[in-house]
Amino acid sequence: MSNGMTILTIVVSFLGGGTVSAIINWIRANRVDKRERRTRFLDDQLRKLYGPLYYFTSQNQKLFELNKRFHEAYNKEYIQKRYSREESTQKILETEAKETIDIANEYIEEVEKNNEKTKQILDDNYSYIDPDDIDIFLSFFENYIRLKKERDEAKYLRTPFMIYQHIGDISFMKPEFIERVKLKFSQKKGELDKLIK
Repeated sequence: MSNGMTILTIVVSFLGGGTVSAIINWIRANRVDKRERRTRFLDDQLRKLYGPLYYFTSQNQKLFELNKRFHEAYNKEYIQKRYSREESTQKILETEAKETIDIANEYIEEVEKNNEKTKQILDDNYSYIDPDDIDIFLSFFENYIRLKKERDEAKYLRTPFMIYQHIGDISFMKPEFIERVKLKFSQKKGELDKLIK
């Protein structure tokens, strides 16, 4: 008989079978309780924070792509091509070019609306933020605030250009933020699915 088996036999005979059974049941219950708490927390994280963030960042990603396609089309049609210098032709081109840029800018306005919702989600559910996400979420907040404070009512930059160069560019939503949210959403959904099975 092995040494470990002898010790177990002595412990069982000393404590009695009922006590050992109670200890084993307590260990099992504790594991189940931890699993249920983790499941509830992940579900809350997904429903209240990472899920809604995923929804709005995914929308923003599509809006950025659409805006980019408009700018590419604008470049091909109004910058790279040569047209008649005739006044009527130039007037039509000017009107079309302005309309194209205005539409592209409207998609960015939608991004800004989504950013309002994103900030509200973060404000309302900050207790669900993973510690390793804090810096990247604060970077989103910094850019959000800078867009509010450093532009005038017509959305032109107020910050003097020389100062702006020192402070750095402002982003509507950095790709790293979008990618982090997608990654965390996927990881948490995968973990929750495993816990539920």
